[in-house]
Amino acid sequence: MNISQKRIVESPTWLSGYLYEGNLFGRPSKIKLDIEGIDFYVLEGYSEKFLKKLANLIKQGVYVNPANLRDQVVYIAAKLNSNLRLNELLNDIQREICNILNADAASILMYEQDHLRFLVTVGKASGKIESIPVPMESIAGKIFLEGTVLIFNDLEKNPIHFKGVDKAAKFKTENIVGSPIWVENEKIGVIEVLNKSGGFTEEDAEIVELFAKLIGRKLLSTWQYEKFSDAFKKVLLAIATAIDKRDNYTHQHSRNVARYSVELGRKMNLSQQLLEKLEFSAILHDVGKIGIPDSILLKPGKLTDEEYQIIKNHTVYGAEILSQIRYVDKDIMNGALEHHERLDGSGYPYGKKDGEISLFGRIIGIADVFDALSTKRTYKEAWTLSDVLRVIGEDVKKGKFSEELYEKLVELTDELNSEA
Repeated sequence: MNISQKRIVESPTWLSGYLYEGNLFGRPSKIKLDIEGIDFYVLEGYSEKFLKKLANLIKQGVYVNPANLRDQVVYIAAKLNSNLRLNELLNDIQREICNILNADAASILMYEQDHLRFLVTVGKASGKIESIPVPMESIAGKIFLEGTVLIFNDLEKNPIHFKGVDKAAKFKTENIVGSPIWVENEKIGVIEVLNKSGGFTEEDAEIVELFAKLIGRKLLSTWQYEKFSDAFKKVLLAIATAIDKRDNYTHQHSRNVARYSVELGRKMNLSQQLLEKLEFSAILHDVGKIGIPDSILLKPGKLTDEEYQIIKNHTVYGAEILSQIRYVDKDIMNGALEHHERLDGSGYPYGKKDGEISLFGRIIGIADVFDALSTKRTYKEAWTLSDVLRVIGEDVKKGKFSEELYEKLVELTDELNSEA
C-alpha cells in the first residue's frame, strides 16, 4: 500500500521527520529521539508523550505527515518574539536554525559603515570574535553587498573566505549558506549557517532567506533596545556613584542588591522584561539617601529616634527622584519606595502589609537585608552566612518576609557558595 492509500495524520509543527523500517519520512534535524523503536527528528518544544502516540499510529500503518519546513520556520520565528535580551535571542536564533537545517553553527553579523561585525556570540567563540571587523571582501560581505542568499559548499577553494574569524575561534568552516537580513527595504546584516554534512542545498538557502526576513525586525529592535538599556544603566550607575561619593559602602551595596534581586527574580520565573526593570530598581533602591544630611547618614554611632525618622525618609525621597527620570515606571519606583516595608506591617514609610507591597519591594527588601548583614559596615563586622540566614529566617517566622522568597534566597546562597 502506498502513502496515498494510507490513513494520513498531520504532525505537530515541531516534528521534522522520522525513520521507520529503514525509510526516512520528512527530514533529519539535530534532535533525534528513539521512541518505541522509531527515530523521530524534532525541534525544541516537542512532547514525548505525543510522540509515543504517533509511534503507535505509525506501527498500525498510519502515515504521519511531517511538518512543512516553511511552517516550521514561521513557528520558530514566532517563538523568538518573546525574547528581550540580545544574547538570549542570538542563542535561540543560532540554536533553532542549526536544529532545523541539521548544521553545526550559525552567526549573525551587523553592518557598520564599511565592514560587518559579529553581535554578541555564544558557545566556544564567545568573547573571541566580537571585536574582529569582517571586511566586505569576504563571504559575509559578498552576501550583504549582493543582497541575496548564497551557498558556499567548498571553502577550501574560495579565496574570499575570511579565515581570521576561524583562527580566533579555533573553528574550521567547511561550508556556508548565508542571507542578508532585511528590515523592510533596508539591509541591516547577515545570517550565516555553517557546516552541514554533505553541504547545503537550494532548499536550505530558501529556508535561511525566509528565516532572515522573519527575524529582521525583532533582531533590530532587540539590538537597539540593548544599546538603550546599556546607556540607561550607565545613567543609573552614575546616580549611584553620586551616592558613593558620600557613603563608601552604598554603591557596592546597590550593585550587590541588584545582583541578588535579579537572581531571586529569575528563580521566581519573572519575564526578561521584569528582570530588566527589577535590576534598574535595585540599583537605585537607595538613591533617596542623597537627601539625607551627612551628619546623619555618616554617623558612626547609634542614631537617635529623630535621626532614624529622617533616615526613613530616603525611601520617599528615592521614589520622588525616580519619578523625574524618563522611562522609569511605577514598578521601578515601587522598589525604591517599598524595600523597607514588611509583610506584617512593621516596615516603613507607610506600614504596608502583605499584598499591599509590590513584588519589587518584597524582592529588593530581602536582598537589601541579606547584603546589609553579610557585609562589613562602619558600625559592624560582616556576619557569617549561617547567622544571616538564621536572622532572616526568624523574621520569616515573625511574618516580615515571605517563606517563598526566603527559600529562594537559601537556594541562591547555596549556588553562590558552590561557585566560590
